[in-house]
Amino acid sequence: MKTFVKSTALIVLTGIATPALSADMYVAGTLGYLTQDSSNNKGSFFTDFTTGEVTGVSPPLSIPAGSSVGWNTKFDSGTAYSLALGWKLDSFRVELEYAMSGADVKSHQGVEAAGIDLTNIDAGVLLTGNVGDLGISVGDLVADGRGSLDTSTLFLNGYYDFMADQSFSPYLGVGVGYADTDVTYKPSGVGVIKDSDTGFAYQLILGASFALNDRFEIFGDARMRYTDNASVKSSLLSAEFDVKNSAALYNIGVRYSF
Repeated sequence: MKTFVKSTALIVLTGIATPALSADMYVAGTLGYLTQDSSNNKGSFFTDFTTGEVTGVSPPLSIPAGSSVGWNTKFDSGTAYSLALGWKLDSFRVELEYAMSGADVKSHQGVEAAGIDLTNIDAGVLLTGNVGDLGISVGDLVADGRGSLDTSTLFLNGYYDFMADQSFSPYLGVGVGYADTDVTYKPSGVGVIKDSDTGFAYQLILGASFALNDRFEIFGDARMRYTDNASVKSSLLSAEFDVKNSAALYNIGVRYSF
């Protein structure tokens, strides 16, 4: 799917970009509501890891490098903003868009390492060299949530306006670009991940515009945004994780034509 979208979008955008440069210019801004998809954070240890010594794990376990480790993360709804510079040519539009979005972590759950469910084990098991229980389970520690997933993107978008000569015009769009994903996981105040990664991003867009006059339009759209998984390292464990970053956005905006 991703390969098809890449090739199709690049062909469409390249085909309309050249004539659009001589068309009417506009600027646009949006404010949006973000629904961030849950992430199944899949990772592996890049060095041998020795667990802490706690009740039920005595003596400590030695987990070899390459063993799996991971958990699921849910997010609260978030916000999104964007600014764009575009060109109109009849029913086609092309634009450069810079967008930012962010969602707070709601909770983490289902922590496992080397196939072992750690949910009901004391959280001291996560600390190499720890001896004795900390008095809180891994499950209770991570359920507190905290942290955020923040994304900055630069898109080249192409649109088709179905009724460009009318005051009201539905449109379809597709965008391809670059994303910077910033991951902060800090359950119960414990720093687990604070890292970022960049990668390919694309979005699919469905919306409608309403012209207030010759210069101003208001519009609303829904977007499905997908980015490459962010590859990030843990500051607590000697492990690296792939964090999923996909979301639905619902925007309202204003467009001003020169």
